[in-house]
Amino acid sequence: MEKYSNKAKIFYYEIIRKPQPMSSRSLLLRQIRETSDRLTAAHNRFENECDEDLLDSVIYEIQSLKSLYRYLLKRAKEEGLQCGEISVFGREVI
Repeated sequence: MEKYSNKAKIFYYEIIRKPQPMSSRSLLLRQIRETSDRLTAAHNRFENECDEDLLDSVIYEIQSLKSLYRYLLKRAKEEGLQCGEISVFGREVI
């Protein structure tokens, strides 16, 4: 019985618990989703911010995220992935 228990433990730790490497395509899609979420959050902060210095900071962050998003979309297009452009609060990202 213990022999089977050890095999089950080995299976569990080597196969199930072992983190599986993400494919480059799924990693790229995850990065696009995360960038989109960060861009939405930055637009929310922009709409609610009153301090002039922080507004400048948020504007730079939005511009940076837009550039990153465009780059990720180009990479996705090169790899043949289908990614639709997003619109944040009625403003086009690209």
